[in-house]
Formats: sequence, C-alpha cells, structure tokens
Amino acid sequence: MDTNEKIKTKISRRDAIKMGSLTAAVTAFSALVSPRKTVAQTVSTVTDTGESRAKHHQTIDDICRIDPNMERFDQANTAFAKSILDDFGVIPLSKEDNPEMRHAFMNVVFANNGFNMITNQENPHLKEKKIGHRDIDLSLDCGAMALENMTGSSLARVLANESGPSITMPDGTLLPISLYKQSVPTPGQFDVFPRKHYFDSADDATYAIKKAAKLYGADMVGIAPFEERWVYKSEVYLPMDMNGIPVKDKIDPYREVKFGFKPKSVIVLGFEMDYEAYKTQPSAIGAAATSMGYTKMMETSTRLAYMLRRLGYNTLHAGNAVGVSVPLAIQAGLGESSRMGLLVTEEYGPRVRLAKVYTDLDLAIDSPKTFGVKEFCEICQKCADSCPSGAISKAVKTTDPENKPISVCNGRGVDKWYNDHQKCMAFWGENWGECAVCISVCPYNKIDMWHHDAAKVITKVPGLRRLARSFDEIFGYGKAGSEKLMQSFWKRRI
Repeated sequence: MDTNEKIKTKISRRDAIKMGSLTAAVTAFSALVSPRKTVAQTVSTVTDTGESRAKHHQTIDDICRIDPNMERFDQANTAFAKSILDDFGVIPLSKEDNPEMRHAFMNVVFANNGFNMITNQENPHLKEKKIGHRDIDLSLDCGAMALENMTGSSLARVLANESGPSITMPDGTLLPISLYKQSVPTPGQFDVFPRKHYFDSADDATYAIKKAAKLYGADMVGIAPFEERWVYKSEVYLPMDMNGIPVKDKIDPYREVKFGFKPKSVIVLGFEMDYEAYKTQPSAIGAAATSMGYTKMMETSTRLAYMLRRLGYNTLHAGNAVGVSVPLAIQAGLGESSRMGLLVTEEYGPRVRLAKVYTDLDLAIDSPKTFGVKEFCEICQKCADSCPSGAISKAVKTTDPENKPISVCNGRGVDKWYNDHQKCMAFWGENWGECAVCISVCPYNKIDMWHHDAAKVITKVPGLRRLARSFDEIFGYGKAGSEKLMQSFWKRRI
C-alpha cells in the first residue's frame, strides 16, 4: 500500500465513523422500538446467512502467519519482568529501555499500601483522595488479592509459577508457598496418584475435564495441543524469604522451563472479569476485578491440577508463567487476537483472564475459530485512540511497513500488531495501578443485552463493520476513566 492509499484509508475511516453516527442512531432507535424477539431473530438471520458464523480451522497456523524459524521468547524481556529485575538490581534497564519503567511495577505492587517502600514515595492519588484510588477503592482491590497475598502467589502473575516468598528448609532448600506450583508443597498430600485412571476415549476425558473446570470456576475452557514454540525460552525465577527479601544466590532470570514430564495437552481456562468494575478503568476498582480474575485463575487451575494428579496424570499449572497464553487460547478455540494484543472472545470480548494446565493426559483438541476480529480491528482502532500512553499501534494493517517490533519486549515472527509495552508499563507506574483502558473501551466488551447482541452482529457483517464504533458510542460506551462511572459503581443497587 503506497502513502496515498494509506491516507485515503485513514480519511475513509474517519469519515465512515462520522457519517455512520446518523445511521447508527437510526439503527439504535429501530432496535429500541422493536421487541427483544425481533432483535434475536435479526441475530439469528444474520448468523444463518453464514456471514457472522464463527469459522473453524485446523490449527492456529491456518489463521495467522507464523515464521517457522520464530525464536521462543525469554520471559525476562517482558516489560513487567524488566521493571521488577531492575528494581531488585538483577538486570538494570539498558539505555535502549524506557527509563520511566523504573519502579513502575513496584508502584503497582505497593499501591494499596499507599507507599513504595523501595523509593520511599507516597501514592499521589491516595494523597489527593482521587476517585478510583481512595481508601475504599484500594481496599476493594486489597481484598480481591487476599488469597494470592496469603499464599505468596502475587509474583506468580508475571514471573515463574513458584516465584515469590518461600520457607527456608533445614537443608537450605526453598519451599515455595505459592499455589502456582507443579508439586504439591504440603507434606502428607499426594503428588501423582500411583494408580492411573483410563478413559474410554480422548473425547470422554475431555468432557470430564471441561465439566470439572466449569464446576471449579472457569467461565471458558478449551484444549490446545502442547507445542514447544509457545513455551518461554527461559523463565524468571525470583524467590524471596518470608520477609519478601530476594534470596540473591537463588535468583535466575534465565532459568530453563522444566516440566518434569512430557506434556501432551494444554487445558486453557478463561475467566470473565466484572463488567461494571471494568468500566471504571484505570482505577483500583477495575484493578479489583483483575485481581479477582487472577484469584480465580489460581484457584481453578490448582483444583484441576489436583484432580488430574488424583487420576494419575502429571500436571504443571500456571497463570501468565511457563508460556505465552494468547496463542494457546486461540488454538484452544476461545477467541482471536486483536489490535491490543489481547485475546477477544465472542462471549466477553477482551475482558478475560487466562490460565493453563499442562498435562500428559491425551485430550481431544479444540479447533481455532475466527469471527472477524482482525478485520474489525483494522477499522475500529478505538483502543489505540483511547490508550493514555499511546502504546497501541495505529497501523491500519499488520502488514503495513510502520508496524514493526519496537523493543526486545516484542516477540517476533508472528503476524500481529506490535505495541510499545514499555510505554504501557511506564503509565502503570505513573498511575500507581494497572490501566486496562483498552479492554474497557473495546466495542466487544459487552454483557449480554439486546442492544449488545445487535452490536455483535454489526461487528461480524463486513458491510456494517464501519458502523460498529459509532453504534458503541451512540449508547455512551467506551468512556474510560469517568469519575461518574467510578461513583456509580458504589451506588449501583446490589
């Protein structure tokens, strides 16, 4: 695409959004005066045409160009890990890194306490009693993180699955207390049951596992094949003592990922985060919904891992650790990748957290599906327009020459939009909390209501996609950071 064609594309996108507002308003009015049944029939009709039906594929390679020579990613190169490793003096930020990442993650960690004990800096939002960061808001997030904090699992969000506080044993070894752990740490409890249970078929095994995952708390569950390319090349191991002080001689920022067995399947779990709380992002209220997502991830993956061990199979369960979650979730049929780099699901949009359980049990593999997310992201760009740090790519297509890796924080070799994760991390530090504005404003981020059903139809039909963003804004959605929304969260009827 030459420069003139790009300019025309950008102009047409802006014009389409402006001109689409009137059309969207008429559509919205028509929907308002129509009964729910009519909307449902409309959804059904569009689905029956085949234009909005999710298309299923054999593998992730059928829907995304992946370089066969792609190198696996070092976890130490994530923006989260870079900020943490710099603060603890393990790997200082280089001159190529964004200096504003320094102390960023620790600001987020200490946000609820209101004081960064590493820098002796006070949380300015709390000092100003800023809505969304007041004591009531911060304590909501603190409560949501209680189980993770009590089990030392907080760092497992972003580092190796047993990083965090550990008990020093008499022989000098460390016993992690995190619930993200391959081996059961409690003495007297089994690791893998000596008698293996055999299912009649892989389909029967998959049914049982999915049934259990839903009972244990997962909102979505899919099965992906184990592929080494989605395992981190190395992981960051940062153990601490019971006082939260890093055990210097045990730290390994480039530790080899070891399973202790040969995985065959990956169970990918999806967890919805609260819609009303997420509308307040970036705030501690929204962060509380995220923390609840991580708590559910930890609880459910642990339960499922225990069940599988009782059946006689090996497991390793993790949240963000061990491997890259989004491509696994795509392969497991849970959704598609997006401009913001997050998974977008049909059910909850990008408002999900992902966990995975690696196992040597043979399971029936789910097929990836597409339902128009990439095509819609090329037109919408709402996340990029709303991003407080300007971290999200505004390239129209992933193939545009300006869409290229920005830093070592970008994994290479996959057809995707490249975003500036270091800018994103720096804003987290400035905000003394997570952001997630991109999730909040995304038109796919909707609960199940009649006008949301209609909007979902619009995102799937090629001829109507240009109206979807306008349709979203006509109904007043996607205004992140609104103090009114933060106030209404606490005033809304229970």
